Amino acid sequence: MSKAAMVALYARVSSEQQNKRGTIESQIAALRERISADGAQIVDDMCFVDAGVSGATLIRPQLERLRDCAALGAIDHLYILSPDRLARKYAHQALLMEEFTACGIQVVFLNHAIGTTPEESLLLQMQGMIAEYERAKIAERHRRGKLHGAKRGSVNVLSGAPYGYRYIRRQLDGTPARYVIELPQAATVRAIFQWVGMDRLSIGEVVRRLTESGTVTASGKPYWDRSVVWGILRNPAYMGRAAFGKTQSRDHLQVRVRAQRHSSDVPRKPHSTTRTDPQDWIEIPVPAIISEALFQSAQEQLAENRKLARQRRETVPLRLLQGLTVCGQCRYAYYAKKVSKAAAKGHQRDYAYYRCVGTDAYRFGGQRICDNLQVRTDRLDDLVWQQVVELLRHPERLKSEYERRLDMMERHETRGFDMSNLEKQRLQLEKGKSRLIDSYSDGIIDKTDFAPKMQQLKNRLEQIDQQILESRQQGAVQSELYLVINRLEEFASAVTEKLDTIDLETKRKIVLGLVKRVEIHKDEIVVVFRIDPHPGALANENPNDSDDGVKSMQHCRRSNYSHSRRAPAVSAARCQSRRAGPAPNPPTATLQCVRARPPHRSAPHRAGPARCVRLLAACACHYGSATCTGGHPAL
Repeated sequence: MSKAAMVALYARVSSEQQNKRGTIESQIAALRERISADGAQIVDDMCFVDAGVSGATLIRPQLERLRDCAALGAIDHLYILSPDRLARKYAHQALLMEEFTACGIQVVFLNHAIGTTPEESLLLQMQGMIAEYERAKIAERHRRGKLHGAKRGSVNVLSGAPYGYRYIRRQLDGTPARYVIELPQAATVRAIFQWVGMDRLSIGEVVRRLTESGTVTASGKPYWDRSVVWGILRNPAYMGRAAFGKTQSRDHLQVRVRAQRHSSDVPRKPHSTTRTDPQDWIEIPVPAIISEALFQSAQEQLAENRKLARQRRETVPLRLLQGLTVCGQCRYAYYAKKVSKAAAKGHQRDYAYYRCVGTDAYRFGGQRICDNLQVRTDRLDDLVWQQVVELLRHPERLKSEYERRLDMMERHETRGFDMSNLEKQRLQLEKGKSRLIDSYSDGIIDKTDFAPKMQQLKNRLEQIDQQILESRQQGAVQSELYLVINRLEEFASAVTEKLDTIDLETKRKIVLGLVKRVEIHKDEIVVVFRIDPHPGALANENPNDSDDGVKSMQHCRRSNYSHSRRAPAVSAARCQSRRAGPAPNPPTATLQCVRARPPHRSAPHRAGPARCVRLLAACACHYGSATCTGGHPAL
């Protein structure tokens, strides 16, 4: 082999095989030794290693990078320990091998020689299917073995010891695995059950007592989370009966309502875990820390606490913007909190505050993560409601704005590309890509010519795909705009007749249909409006149908306004506003910005920096970059 040849290696090991033969270090060492024996050299950037990633899926970080490099023609030889390291499923193996072959890559398996005869290809296929079968058989044997051990009462099948116990492994002399009570932690467990089962305390009060007493968790943290205490109170192991089979794994993924904070949008594993019916649990005897009577008393109190919490939620005053307010700094939600008796200082305080979750130190181990200000609920509710009323009473403003945007989109469409022409261009580029790969595989062109041409084709394909996507989305948005324009006045007239007499619940339904969120910053409040393409649903007081399939893209142009700091409350009607200078192209949004005193201030001498309330209309044009096709800046 020529030393100039580009050599790469791929190694993979799943988390359940770390301690078995063929770990990631031994794989890399064996592959490097084989590469050196073949007279080649490898650089560190060409070592693709997926550690702790299952081979049952193709979504692997290093495998994705390997395939990208292969498509660019940057690899001549690829070394892998065995076919099952490449993929566990035969279908995935065949797909990857076909892809590597099309890119002109010679794949070398250390434990299997690849031939060119039909018999050798059949052998490779059979090995892939056998590896897939072996994996399924091992998983089934593992499940059946643990199930059999649980029925025999073996503690060895449990994943680990809960708080209050210490897990003792199975000994070489045949002594079975067991739980041993940790006396200091067991005392804490007894106190938790005593507080809930006998003293009738809530989980929140238990958390406060544990934190104030300096009791540390199993991981050594000085603060406790409610979910940890709840898990302790629900675990039957503390009364001497540990449960096996409380959860089960499913192949499908649970759909996340929103991406988890500080984590990827895509789960690492292609399956989800769900809780099973308690009747299907298998009980395993372990040393008891509390009595069964105390455990059952705690369960009854938990049920009572849930009932009381449900009743409190029903009696808590409904807030107009409940569930819509979000912090502009930490992105946590704002929640409504009444003024405490200590803060009221003996005065009657009927109002509450919207408060950021990130400012609650007790939620984050005694240290707040956000310093944003709280806002009075009555003033912010009135401010947002007045803007909603203004919008409903003057629907012609929004209608004219949407007609302008629709006209702009139609003019843009006449200057744009024809959809059929784009499809033809894409087909020609795909054919050119295939011909280029064939020419490189046959040796007609060398690698120095192949790589830049392939990159040009990929870039052009990405541009064509983006143009096709924009054309399709623009057509869908145009249809929605026609519905909005034709039914906006009808919807507004049906609602504005009773704006002065409707109750809070109806107000909230209207706000949920028109307002997407309210972002609270230190120096401004941003109200993001949402326009439903089917406004009749709101008139029928069914806000649940207003958010399905709606594209909400926002824009706003800032303007300068003066205001009176002596106003006792924030109100758009009391703000003296003036239009700013001529707006650049595109024209300004119909909805205006009002600048007023911060809603959380009440006394004139305490008035702080002014807050700007930005009303953002739902922009129907498509974002392809930092600005939409109409030139409006992204939020």
